[in-house]
Amino acid sequence: MTSKIKVNNKEKLLIIAHRGASRVAPENTLKAFQIAIELHTDILELDVHQSKDGEIVIMHDGNTFRTTGYFGSISKLTLQELKKLDCGEGERIPTLVELIKIARGKVNLDCEIKVRGIAEKILHILKEENMIENTIISSFKHDILLRFQKLDSQIKLASLEPTRTEWIKSGISIKKLLRTAIEHKFFAINPYYKLVNSKFVEKAHKNKIKIFPWTVNRSSSIRKLINLGVDGIITNEIDKVKSVLSELT
Repeated sequence: MTSKIKVNNKEKLLIIAHRGASRVAPENTLKAFQIAIELHTDILELDVHQSKDGEIVIMHDGNTFRTTGYFGSISKLTLQELKKLDCGEGERIPTLVELIKIARGKVNLDCEIKVRGIAEKILHILKEENMIENTIISSFKHDILLRFQKLDSQIKLASLEPTRTEWIKSGISIKKLLRTAIEHKFFAINPYYKLVNSKFVEKAHKNKIKIFPWTVNRSSSIRKLINLGVDGIITNEIDKVKSVLSELT
């Protein structure tokens, strides 16, 4: 059985597969997740939306066009309609429950919540499927995280910070990110990787907050972040992270 997510960065860096093994298989599909499991990643990162008929499905965008070629909104399509779409290589849009069936006992989850109003349903699924202790809930929207926290004070939460555009435009305050995470007792901060420096990591760890930067694909950046002491790396390049880890150990 997978251990609960309590890994100390000094003992082990967590490899977090961004949308599964998305470099070698269609993103956010069962094939991508299965390959990531076989590569012994620690956490599968995924994105969830809700279908017209209330099913929790896995896809990054709210529209199906980019990954399936069909222009449609997930919220306006039923699960049956979504299942007819091809994500590439014959892969279909999976549900959260379908992913849990192949992941439970093998790997942890980082579930990014894209839309409001589904916290109760997500928590019900995680508890019903016995995955609550092996799942991190992440979001760019803090109100979503706080809704989860209100429903279950023990759920592990990670604030995604910020979008690339926000980082370039406004010069995000690291102190503010940390202050928010400390105030709300978040489990982790998932920052845009260029925001990470030694003081950021040190301050986070002092307050028992983990740092999981996204999305890190260059070997030089991976190496730098490992040396800074981050707790995990969200990546499309699982093999690159493993290669850098081998060099450093």
